[in-house]
Amino acid sequence: MKKDDSENNRQKSERTEKRLSDFLLIERINQCPKLASLKSINETLSELLDSEDSFVSQIAEVIRLDPSLTTRVLDLVNSIFFGSKSNQKISGVEEASIFLGLNRIKELLSATPVIEEITDLGKNVSSFPWINFWKHSIGTAILTREILSLAEIQYEDESDYVAGLLHNLGKLILAITFPDLFRQLNKESFKNSTHAIEIEKEIVGWDHAKIGAYYLWNHHISDDVVEAVHWHNNPKESNDEPILSSAIQIADLLTCQLGVPGIENCPVIKNAYLYSDGWDILFGKKSEEEMNSLKENLEHTLERVSRTLHGII
Repeated sequence: MKKDDSENNRQKSERTEKRLSDFLLIERINQCPKLASLKSINETLSELLDSEDSFVSQIAEVIRLDPSLTTRVLDLVNSIFFGSKSNQKISGVEEASIFLGLNRIKELLSATPVIEEITDLGKNVSSFPWINFWKHSIGTAILTREILSLAEIQYEDESDYVAGLLHNLGKLILAITFPDLFRQLNKESFKNSTHAIEIEKEIVGWDHAKIGAYYLWNHHISDDVVEAVHWHNNPKESNDEPILSSAIQIADLLTCQLGVPGIENCPVIKNAYLYSDGWDILFGKKSEEEMNSLKENLEHTLERVSRTLHGII
């Protein structure tokens, strides 16, 4: 056996020592406390809710900037219908906000912890890039919708934006529910996103996509969002939402390329999206002329989204 192989096997053995069983993972995720929100978003939303001149559309726009608040608003509104004859779940943040009313949203906000409460993970708190996590989530949400627009596909109920926003929610759940394992993950360096997922499975048992998808399913989020979040790193594995999963995968890679990589210690590979399964699923059958036009439109989109992202939060 080569020395490198022996070292890799030793490291893998060390990683898997504390890995949890499926049963324990499910139990711990079910017990996950309320997801934290970014303090600046909480404060902005609080000001809007206290103002007599605010509109629901403005309030919904702020909620859409936050994966935690979006999840909790949709969970709350769909919990009301849970067990009813209607199987249709609400995926739109504005629709959910109108249904709940401002008082319910105020109650939800008052019970929402802010991210500063969960950043003490045994590291230098100031160095942990939680704002990057939020920016990456927002960038992926915006670009998921833009990618689908380029593919001439439209979702009427906001599930495309919501799925993009929540694609990495599992990482936040990891930080809150499994801080020791999360801290161990943050010591790792990854070759690429595929390698990062492999290490997550070795250390935790599930990767962040599966953790996020299970949490969302358990909190009454619509099936298309759950499926897309689950398979956003492997859209070819999705039976029900390969299109939406593909758009999220491309958007995820493009957001990293814009200089907003999230919280992973992973190198950014330029134009990696062109070699992704998602790109092949959505655009693989395009002619050379169509592909050139598509790439040109995408360049303009990225310039616009980059300005938006670097001016947000």
